[in-house]
Amino acid sequence: MAFFPFMIQMDDKKCLIVGGGKVAARKAEQMLSFGAVVTLIAPVVSQGIYDYKCDRLHIIEREAVIDDIDGADVVIMATDDSGLNERFAKECRDKRILVNVVDVKKDCDFYFPAIIKQGDVVISVSTGGSSPLLAAKIKKDIAADLRDDYGRIADEMGLLRDSIIERGASEKERKEIFMDILDKKINEKIIKLGTRGSALALVQTDMVIDRLKCKFPDYTFEKVILATKGDKQKDIPVSAFGGKAVFVEEIENALADGTIDMAVHSAKDMPNPCRKGLNIAAVLPRARVNDVLIYKSGLDKTGEFVVGTSSLRRQCQISMLYPDAICKNLRGNVGTRIDKLKSGEYDAIILAAAGIERLNACNDNELIYEYLDTDDILPAAGQGIIAVETRNTGRSKELACAISDTDTAFILEIERNVLTRLNAGCHEPIGVYAVLHDDKLDIELMNAREGEVCKKKVTGDKSEVDSLIDKLCG
Repeated sequence: MAFFPFMIQMDDKKCLIVGGGKVAARKAEQMLSFGAVVTLIAPVVSQGIYDYKCDRLHIIEREAVIDDIDGADVVIMATDDSGLNERFAKECRDKRILVNVVDVKKDCDFYFPAIIKQGDVVISVSTGGSSPLLAAKIKKDIAADLRDDYGRIADEMGLLRDSIIERGASEKERKEIFMDILDKKINEKIIKLGTRGSALALVQTDMVIDRLKCKFPDYTFEKVILATKGDKQKDIPVSAFGGKAVFVEEIENALADGTIDMAVHSAKDMPNPCRKGLNIAAVLPRARVNDVLIYKSGLDKTGEFVVGTSSLRRQCQISMLYPDAICKNLRGNVGTRIDKLKSGEYDAIILAAAGIERLNACNDNELIYEYLDTDDILPAAGQGIIAVETRNTGRSKELACAISDTDTAFILEIERNVLTRLNAGCHEPIGVYAVLHDDKLDIELMNAREGEVCKKKVTGDKSEVDSLIDKLCG
């Protein structure tokens, strides 16, 4: 049986303690420290109880009677008389008064947790009365790693809270303000990066961490692995249950609520735009953008063969390149997809060059890796780019911005802007590829609608980017 940890405001609550020994003294001390008004009744009261004597402690030296519970908010039975304890517990329950009988689990409506207290900051640990020693051990472990200034920070945040609320900002705006202030006050040099748990996601997160460490050697960067809906539903095409968002929703939730400080994504998997309150704060230099057709030696591509890919963008372009190819849904991480190819489920599969190269999965002697020219297979917007997402404000954004590659960020913004201008949803087969040559900009677009694949390219000065996008999408 688990007890829900209600945090009750004890100021001026009436607490009756029956018993006069050391246990009763400890309970009285705890109740007084949280502002309760304590009445302690016992025929014999130990001297230690008088050490807590104050206006909120009333000591009565006599036998307790049932009527003593009248008006009490909580009752604590700390006597050696089990019969007395049991009678009082039953009467309290009849009158709907919360009761705790020390060391008798069945007669407890609540338990005393092991407590760490810093001002208004209270951390409690309970084992539901099963093992107070274990609760004390857990408390000790927590306290060993706990900063000693959380109480002060809570007081300062409390003073700021009313003035911020009076500004009339929305709840979401207030949350951003509070998180920014807290970030500065905590000033911990530990940054948590959220990521999926696949081998590729972990490698890409390590790449981000390496760049951060070089720039900020006095910080500690930790990976936090989060399972996404896309990771859990591996046998259904992504387009059938949510599109790109299925790989980032849970990670963005953790970022928004402060569980993590940064999120690392493959840019091509990110919804457009980012969730409100979040942004792409950094990108790493773009890797090779090509798609790769992988197959065993001896495959005859002039006839019918089965190609594994779940991407509508790839399917429509591979059908133009190989009219007799049959596209079949393929899900899973890079290793799983290659294993399915080797086992004969597919004659060929298509993967992004960036992923297989980052995993060093492009050197299998049993397989042929055919890098497809972008003229044949135009990549997805953001393909080959690792993106770092943060909240809109705060220290994490500042750190991420410091490692961002300027040219890649410019290119990614263009490609995502094209998707925005086309009002492209998650399921549409669209390829976008922007290339910067000094001050010259090329942007290519592949858009498949009603069974027809259309390709278009514009070229101009990068200062004319908006007009180039207009021309491309017009």
